[in-house]
Order: sequence, then structure tokens, then C-alpha cells
Amino acid sequence: MAYIASAFTAGQTLTAASMEQLRENNNYGHNVYTTEAARDAAITSPVEGMMAYLTAPTVPAATGDTTAVPTGITTIYNGSAWVCVTPVASYTSATGTTTSTSFTASLSGSPGTNTSVTVTTGTTALVVVTCELWNNTGGNGSIASVAISGATTVAAADALGASNAITTAVGSSRTYVATGLTAGSNTFTMQYRVGGSTGNFRYRSLVVQGIA
Repeated sequence: MAYIASAFTAGQTLTAASMEQLRENNNYGHNVYTTEAARDAAITSPVEGMMAYLTAPTVPAATGDTTAVPTGITTIYNGSAWVCVTPVASYTSATGTTTSTSFTASLSGSPGTNTSVTVTTGTTALVVVTCELWNNTGGNGSIASVAISGATTVAAADALGASNAITTAVGSSRTYVATGLTAGSNTFTMQYRVGGSTGNFRYRSLVVQGIA
């Protein structure tokens, strides 16, 4: 049932239907549904600021040796799309290496499962990427960044990555707002590159949260 503004006149009888509508209106902003489809079927004309909690959403998802994918998420309608505002995270501690000077999601050695997070976003999302990294040759540099695929295609960029240009392992982190996204299901995947020689990457962590 869609939200309907109620206007009563003096002396009007409150029918069962009227009271049911008041109950429905009161619930708007904190409804509970199972999936996105159930929410969309119940709220056919959402308005900006409405909230809905999903107990069994089809999105989000994550890959990694350890993932933090909530069984239930909070979504907010931002005026044009439902946005997941519950953080979703992925983590892999294993060390992988690459000699690639262009970004790649594939690491050599025994790198474990690469970290990625899939969430339903609007046009912006908060991204936190963290990695302990180093290079076998000082000055060459190693960078861990994030590429976006799905509704949006954005290549990994040096400026939005965690980096280190020395031979000693250093933990590095980058927090930024990804803008210009296409609303929908977007996958954020960690990617890696070096300036030369061999880069080493471990303790890789990725956290993504939609911004309504």
C-alpha cells in the first residue's frame, strides 16, 4: 500500500480502512521487508527519505577470505533510487605479489581470495581501502586501488589508492567518496600495480557504504 496523506474533517467517522491507512502511514520510514522485490511491491511510490529494512536482500555481497555481509540491511530512498546505507566489508590477510605496471586484480603466490564488495548505490558511495604493501626495489612503488564494475565502470586510479614506495612493509589506507556512479548494483574490487620490480600486498581490506 502506498503512502497516502490523510485529511480529516470535524465529525468525520474513522472507519477501519482509515485506521489501517493511519497505521500504514505511521510505519513508513521504518518498514521491514524480506527482499528488494518485496519492498518495491509494497512501496510503489516512494518519496525521498523513506527507509526500509530488508531481512534477506539479494544484494549486498562480498568476496575475500573474511567477509562482513550483513544478513539484513537498511535502505533509504534518495528521491530516485533505494540506497544501501549499511557498510559491507571484505578482508584477506594472505600475501600476493605482482610485477604488473598496470592495475590487475590477480596476484601471484598464495594470495587468497581477492577482496571485493557489491552494494546497491545511488550516485555516490563511501570507500575505504587498506593494505600493507612494499616493493622489492626502493623507489618503484606499490599501489592498491579500487575498480568499479556493474552499473558503473570506473578504472582503478593511483590517486585513490593506498601506496608505499619503500622496501619496508607499511600499512596504508585511503578513504574517499566515489562520485558519478550510476545508481544500481555496483561491485568494488581491489586492484594492484607497481612502478617497477615486484610489489607485495597483504592485509587487504575494503569497506563500502552507499550514501543516500
